[in-house]
Amino acid sequence: MNTRKRIALASAGLALGAGLATAPGAVASQKSEVTRPAAVQQTAWSVDERKASCAYPSVCFIKGGKTVAAYKDMGYQKLSAKAKSATSIHNSRKDDGARIYGVKSNGTKAWSCVKPKTTHTVNAGWKIYAIDIRNSPSCK
Repeated sequence: MNTRKRIALASAGLALGAGLATAPGAVASQKSEVTRPAAVQQTAWSVDERKASCAYPSVCFIKGGKTVAAYKDMGYQKLSAKAKSATSIHNSRKDDGARIYGVKSNGTKAWSCVKPKTTHTVNAGWKIYAIDIRNSPSCK
């Protein structure tokens, strides 16, 4: 990976403030006014999502209130077609964060951290394509 990409990824990670989106389509850094895109944002469980089961220790991809895919293995993995179609992601793990990688229609790429025991919604205009389950609650 070239130096520019490393710097861009590191900057994006810092701007994400541990990777959590605070507004649809944007992530506000707590220390600056700069906003960066994010593929997913943290949400509370909706009624439909509560119906979906997500057994520990999985990161589940949910669509229409049903779990369409679940990932347990640590490390980077490309998503299945069903996982890519998900509208929500739930991390049932106790200590491990999951980086969710996405690309926007204009080509912008970013990742967001789904912390343990949280649910995130895939933002409009984003297509998710990979997951990286990490041995860190903040996805570092």
